Amino acid sequence: MIGLVQLRIRRLDDAVRNFTQALGIFRELDDRRLEATVLTNLAGTQMHAGRLHEAAAVVQQSLAAHRALGDRGEEGNALRLIAEIHRERGEVGEARRAVGEALDIALGLRNHRLEGFWLITLGGVQQDAGDFGGALESYQRSAMLHRRLGDRSREALAWRGAGETYVRMGRGEEAAGFHRRAVGVHRGLGDMWNLAVELDRLAVALEGQEPEEARMLWSESLRHLEGYGDPRAAEARARVSRHLEE
Repeated sequence: MIGLVQLRIRRLDDAVRNFTQALGIFRELDDRRLEATVLTNLAGTQMHAGRLHEAAAVVQQSLAAHRALGDRGEEGNALRLIAEIHRERGEVGEARRAVGEALDIALGLRNHRLEGFWLITLGGVQQDAGDFGGALESYQRSAMLHRRLGDRSREALAWRGAGETYVRMGRGEEAAGFHRRAVGVHRGLGDMWNLAVELDRLAVALEGQEPEEARMLWSESLRHLEGYGDPRAAEARARVSRHLEE
């Protein structure tokens, strides 16, 4: 599906258009399984763009569709998206319940790929709840599982979470170590969006001790962010630009 390619390279508006078109086709064909899959992809795309209201509406349809089909793995993925949306809204309790349900499904299926990915969401929720020890445990297990699976990109996302947690704990040097490793992976994979995000996180970790290096990192992050037009990218550019103006 071309929408998945566009999602991967973060051409989110194009992905939304293609997923919406595909959704109409599968509904005409009465293909409920593919319809449910496209609903999840559409919800995820809207969430990545920062359009939480739209994402929340679509993901509830996705969750109901996958439950009706008895597809436990995709049900869990919809729950993960719901948890992410709640987290961004500051609704930590609701986020914790949703990701907990998702992880129960992953454990029931004995699916380490799903468990590893959804642990990254759990770690973020734990961070927001102030449970830094729990967050670090979640990220450590996620990184270990992804390493076993050979998924370097998601292993790097787990490292990002660990770095963010150490920043919140006031331990910038340890945070920087995780972010540097993640920068290397995203750069090596040619993932410019995640590289831009990671450079920003590394700069935040270094700002107090290495302000000049932090400024160089923010400058590079801003260059990579210029190619993206979605609302979340615009927010990221504005945030990085403020750091450079200080």
